[in-house]
Amino acid sequence: MCKEKKYKISVIISGGQTGADRGGLDFAISADIKHGGWCPLGRKAEDGIIPDKYSLKETTVILYPARTRMNIRDSDATIVFSSNLNSKGTILTTRLCQELRKPYITILIPQTNLKQYPNQEICDQLLEWLKTTKPSILNIAGSRESHCPGLGKFVKQILSKILTNSKKEKEWPPKRPTTPNLPL
Repeated sequence: MCKEKKYKISVIISGGQTGADRGGLDFAISADIKHGGWCPLGRKAEDGIIPDKYSLKETTVILYPARTRMNIRDSDATIVFSSNLNSKGTILTTRLCQELRKPYITILIPQTNLKQYPNQEICDQLLEWLKTTKPSILNIAGSRESHCPGLGKFVKQILSKILTNSKKEKEWPPKRPTTPNLPL
């Protein structure tokens, strides 16, 4: 159990992929926190079409990097839950956070940690980062379920120990152009 007071968040966004993304969205839905995010055209994910229960907006392209960039752009900060720091997705996400000058934290999730719900060390690390960064709109990203079985449940449980609804209204989706120029 995380010992510190929970951090208040207004909106959680993600790209809707299996694993970390859906863990974040599932937590937001269960905690009655506003949620959203950008997903690829056609609501594409590794398991088929992203379910409609997730309030996601489609980009104008089917490419994953477009939604990754847009979710980083439209958030105040990003948490990356990754089982492999050298995966294409983790590298892209951290690079785009740096390019867009958005704060991020990467949490390495070895398979052994998934059995320890919730991990006190991860809770403490995230709470400290959240208190320092002070995001209102938080992007949740990371490994797919096929790369790290059980990650979605793990992310949902970690977030339930550290986040609560701030009840402050934030605009989602933002009133911005749909798909940015993508120098990927």
